[in-house]
Parts: sequence; C-alpha cells; structure tokens
Amino acid sequence: MAKAKELPLWAPMFSLPNVQVKFPIDVDGFALVAPDDFRIKAIKKQQPRLGSFLKKFKTEFGDPVQPSTMIWRRDKPNTYRTISAISGFRDLISMSVIPLSWAKVHQFGHVQGPMYSDTFAVYPWMVDNKGEGLVTQTPSLLGYHEVRRFRGQTMPALATHQLDRRDVDILLMAELLKRWERCFANDSPSIEDERLFRSLNMANAAAMLPAGADAKLYDIVRSVALWASAFEILYPAKKEAYRGVYAAINSISWNNSACSTKRYKAYGDKSGALYTLPVWLFGEINLLRNDALHGNAMSPGRLIVPPAKQPLHMFAALLYRMILTAYLDLKLSPRKPDTGLTKYENFRLNHFESGEYQRHIEAGLSTIMYTADEYRAKRQGRASDAWARGQAIKKAVEEAEAKAKGDG
Repeated sequence: MAKAKELPLWAPMFSLPNVQVKFPIDVDGFALVAPDDFRIKAIKKQQPRLGSFLKKFKTEFGDPVQPSTMIWRRDKPNTYRTISAISGFRDLISMSVIPLSWAKVHQFGHVQGPMYSDTFAVYPWMVDNKGEGLVTQTPSLLGYHEVRRFRGQTMPALATHQLDRRDVDILLMAELLKRWERCFANDSPSIEDERLFRSLNMANAAAMLPAGADAKLYDIVRSVALWASAFEILYPAKKEAYRGVYAAINSISWNNSACSTKRYKAYGDKSGALYTLPVWLFGEINLLRNDALHGNAMSPGRLIVPPAKQPLHMFAALLYRMILTAYLDLKLSPRKPDTGLTKYENFRLNHFESGEYQRHIEAGLSTIMYTADEYRAKRQGRASDAWARGQAIKKAVEEAEAKAKGDG
C-alpha cells in the first residue's frame, strides 16, 4: 500500500498580488510573507505547484509581480484558518498602513505608501491542500482548475506596492496582532474583540477605491458613510452614537496644538460650545453620512465644508487611527535601552520613535484647514525658522568658544 504523502507544516491560505511585503508580518502560527520566505520555500519543496502559481502573476501590461502570501501552521488552532480570522488579519494590516500613508501624503504632498485597502485584497484562487490544482469559492463562483493554465493578474487601476517597515504603524500593528491572537484562538471571542474586528472590517471596506475611472461624488460619500459606521461600531448607542465617539476623541492625549485647541462648533451640539479639530471632523463625517444615506440634497462641493479647505473623506482614515488609539488604550512602548548611549539620549530616542506615528497623524489632520499651497508655504516658513534658529545657536556657540579662548 502506497504511503500517504506527508503535508508540509505550513499551508498557504491566500495570496495578495498587489502588495509585496519586505518583512514578515506574523504571530505564532500565522503570517503574511514574501515569496522568498523560508516557510514558502519549505512548502514549495513538497508542493512545487505553489511555486508555479506564485510565478504566474503579472500586471495588466505583462510586468511580473511577486505576490505576498498568507500562511497557517497546521499545529495551531483551526480557528486561525477561518475566513473571519484571515480577513481580520488582512484588515489589521490594512489599517496599520493606510492612515499613515494618507498622513504622509497630506504632509509631504506625494504618495509614500498604499492609500487604498484594495492593495491588500486576497486573490480568489489558491493551490489546494494537496498542492495539485487551483480552487476558489466566492459568493458567485465555486471552481477548480489547472495551475498550468493560470494567468494571475494584479487589480487594474491600482498601483502595486512594496511594503517596508517605514510604511507601517508598528506601534498600532503590534497591539492589533495581540488582539488578533486573543480573538481568533478560540470560537468565543470577547465582545470587545469582536467589536474591534467588526470595526476594522468596516474600515477596510471604507478605505477601498470608491470607484475606478468613473468615480463621482456619490461613490465618495458612500465611502464616508462606511467610515462613520466604523467609528460607531466601537462605541455603540441606541441613539446619538456620535456622542460616544466625541467622548473617545476627547480622551486622547493630543500633542499638536492644531488638534488640541478648542475653536470649532461640532455637529449635534446647539449650546455654542467649542470643540477640537478632531471632534469637529467626526461631526462633519457623521453629518455627511446622514445626508448620503437619507437622500438629502448635496451640492457638488459638499465634501468641503467651512472652515475646512480640503475634502473631508481624505482625512477619515487618519481620524480612525486615533479612535483606535482610544479604544485600544494604546500606550507608547519603551524601547530596550542602548548601552552605548546616555540615559538622556535613550530617553529622547525612545520618545521620538514611540511617538513618531501619532505625530504624523496629527500633522496630517492639521492640514485640512489649509489649501495645498498654503500648507506648503507654512512648511517652508517653519523650515526657514528652524534654519534661522540653528544659525543663531551656532553663532552663539562660536562666540562663547572665542570668548573662552580669549579669557584663557
């Protein structure tokens, strides 16, 4: 009797052709990895058709791409291989990248990373458990086919991205990975964890390209409506759920004066009280959702409301990162001290690295009140001021040193 073929320890779940990770994103037993990862190489030795499958992806113009792949270790919980767990893993990666990418776009004026969650879409076909053919199961298709006839393609109208550590909000991702393990290690997640991944899934849908070449106002406000729901899932209420979101936003320690100063009137409050920029922004997102879903009239310029000078929908992802900060009670993680540095130097380095992501988010949020030209001028002014201060300090030091030599 022939001996049954032994299955590899790791099993491929789905491939993501539009993103190529430059480092593994993993927990114990589940990961998103590059084609040259040692675990993928081990699978290909036993199931060569996986290698053939991964080599067959190209753009719509025939340029080869290297897809990333989600993998599961067979000695870990079966709940890790459920669609809920797989999509939850995808969603947490998406939301650890997209808000930071948008923040940098607002700050620096050019794309520095994935801005739409379609980048992290899973490809519907994958090599089967035996490594023999291709299988798919979607709401509209159940299929099986030969690997040799496969012609994989990236999503049209969407750029491919290489994902490096600098593109990822590592502080947020580390906490979300912990929550993912806790949530999907069994069939009975806590209400808090279930709510978190339900919200992340809604946010991932909101962050998709609203449409292709035919994008219009209605497509964009539909995305805004999904963003509003992603916030309110975290703080449910029978009515006026936006108030819970307001309270959560107010609980955050904001560092940028543009985000911490109370100078705006917010949706739903008729008392005349003033609120911070982030609270005002969510109020306008919520009001826009109501207009979109209730069929209220919307002018062509509805996405830009006073006193903002930029479209609201371009800032929803940034604010979502901060609501996650509140929900997760995200704290700065101390880095391991460098023995080659002084205690003060370690403190400064730790503070800078830990707070880097929120600084980008807050700076990005603050740009909503400026046109691109106004913000560019503001940045140039800050750079000029910083240079002038540096020159003044340099001159003072040189004068002090010259005086010390003269006294000597």
